[in-house]
Amino acid sequence: MSESELSIDYDDLLLEVAAFLGYGSDSTAWTAAQLAEADRYTQAGVRRFYYPPAMSGAQSGYQWSFLIPVASILTEADLGTQDLPSTLGRVVGAFHYAAGEHRTPVVEVSEDRYRSVLASSDGTGPPRFYRVRHKEKEDATGQRLEVSWWPVPDGAYTLSYQYEAYSGKLNDANKHPLGGMRHAELLVESCLAVAEQRANDERGLHTEQFERLLAAGIEQDRRVGAQHYGHMGSYAAFPAVPRHGDTGSTYSITYTGSPV
Repeated sequence: MSESELSIDYDDLLLEVAAFLGYGSDSTAWTAAQLAEADRYTQAGVRRFYYPPAMSGAQSGYQWSFLIPVASILTEADLGTQDLPSTLGRVVGAFHYAAGEHRTPVVEVSEDRYRSVLASSDGTGPPRFYRVRHKEKEDATGQRLEVSWWPVPDGAYTLSYQYEAYSGKLNDANKHPLGGMRHAELLVESCLAVAEQRANDERGLHTEQFERLLAAGIEQDRRVGAQHYGHMGSYAAFPAVPRHGDTGSTYSITYTGSPV
């Protein structure tokens, strides 16, 4: 499905910023230096929108619901560690088996706990615990994340999970920022607020408008997006004891989406 015609894209944001800077609305007339300046402010404005600062009516580090999509990963037999997508900032919560498998979620443990359980048993089976860590930085790709399973999978399991998404830098090949039409005006004002602060060294009308729209946008997002509370218990106890129903199959019990 294509973006709404009322959504904003990279070209629109560049045009708004360049016009504010006095470079006109004809992109073919911009110099390379003018285009580079408009691009810097645009990218900074998008980053500020994704990770808003603290201000009246907006908490620091508010997490937008659209930054937490759902994805899946397919394990491989005898493969204990797998790379995670480059667009993934962090895993949010547990990995979940398909509903028909009736297995408890695969929950996160600390590095120390992972090493401890790995040392206690190096067998294979359906994963029950995972840990995520950063890989060594590479110049070509930057720093990526990997996930390790315990026990090492004994087959192919499709596990679904939520994660914090990285959209990547806006450019001609990646035109649409996350958030869609709902936050289009907020995105514009975020970019213009950066431009007026950095080019004019002032907090002007666009900064004030950005702060008003940000507070309203967060309130909207709280109403339409599911609130993630995080886990409300401890997974320190090991081994976990499966719960059994009348069929003898295991299943998970959750409270507000978190295993208990």
